[in-house]
Amino acid sequence: MSGSYLLESAKCMALTLQLMQGTPGMDGGAALGLDRPAAVCEQRAETAAAGASAEKGTQTPVRPADQARGEIEISRQSLLDFYDQLALLRSDPLINGLLVHGEFKLAAPEDAHVFAYERSLSGRRFLIVSNWSKEPLDFALGRDFVEGKVRVAVYPEIVLTEKMRLRPYEAFAVLV
Repeated sequence: MSGSYLLESAKCMALTLQLMQGTPGMDGGAALGLDRPAAVCEQRAETAAAGASAEKGTQTPVRPADQARGEIEISRQSLLDFYDQLALLRSDPLINGLLVHGEFKLAAPEDAHVFAYERSLSGRRFLIVSNWSKEPLDFALGRDFVEGKVRVAVYPEIVLTEKMRLRPYEAFAVLV
């Protein structure tokens, strides 16, 4: 998959799938081959190479391929950080209880591109909303969730309203 929403779509899918009942927990994307030790080794090698060039008084020219690789590394790090957020969220006893034991209910069964579901247990409710489309979509958020707390989201700036316009691959989880 390529395009302008590569990172957002990866985060959307991760949020949706990692918060499903029965999904095993992941440690920073290790099961996907995105483990941190490899990233650290790569970063150290690149830093050492840059230091060697500086000692010789030479500058390493920035080639388009290097710039693209740098953007991929930033995206990769961002995705690793997002998996860490999801792992931390799943380790929360309240969230884990809702995910494991909570009653499941689809929140938007009529919408083919928005996968939204709620988990409820002992008066607490956890709503996961995911726009699996590259198009902005309208979503009706229940009034009680508007006052809820966003626990994780693909886009950092999110405003909960009853009539939401979901951005491409926007996904978030709200606790009430």
